[in-house]
Amino acid sequence: MLFLLPMGVVAVENQASPTATATPAKNKQVEDLKERLATKVAQLSQSERRAIYGTVKATTISTLTVETSTKDIKIELTDDIKVFQMLKAKRTALTTEDLAKDDTVSVFGNWDTAVEVLKAKVIFIHHNASEDTKRVFGTITEVKKSDYTITISTKDEKTYVVDFETATKTSVWTKEKGIEKGGFSKLTVGDTILVVGTAVPKKENRISALRILNIGN
Repeated sequence: MLFLLPMGVVAVENQASPTATATPAKNKQVEDLKERLATKVAQLSQSERRAIYGTVKATTISTLTVETSTKDIKIELTDDIKVFQMLKAKRTALTTEDLAKDDTVSVFGNWDTAVEVLKAKVIFIHHNASEDTKRVFGTITEVKKSDYTITISTKDEKTYVVDFETATKTSVWTKEKGIEKGGFSKLTVGDTILVVGTAVPKKENRISALRILNIGN
């Protein structure tokens, strides 16, 4: 009986050992998780959803340079980018290989402030517009359901009233679902939109919308 006690003590000590060594491992897992979360937060803080409109100035296998009304923007191209163009009144899926110099495009994606590059998610290729076609990019400040109009404010502090017509086509882009069909009811104050349309005769800064691309807020 006297020999059983030391053996019991040894057994207890052996059982306790894994618990003592597990604590540093758990601490390391927690620290690794914190580090990954911090990295993710940093990535999110340096990127923001953005859309631009302009003319393709140059193309390479991995990048695109778009000339906008204010400056040239570098676009990062990847295999998962969606490219569309209206062909025969139908939205047609294309590839980045179909992009060419002098194309008029709208680009939706995430702006990386660290390297000043727009990481494209969706690119629309527009038909070469006539001189009467107007394109306005801005933020919705008012939606009037009574007469189907919206008011938008641009970065250069101009205000436009947009008439939503029966034939107006609307697309909505989100990170989660990509491009979806939209409508007047989905336009809300704070949304950033691109309007393609024609000037309303004898009314300053008023546009009859042919197409609206909405990237939300």
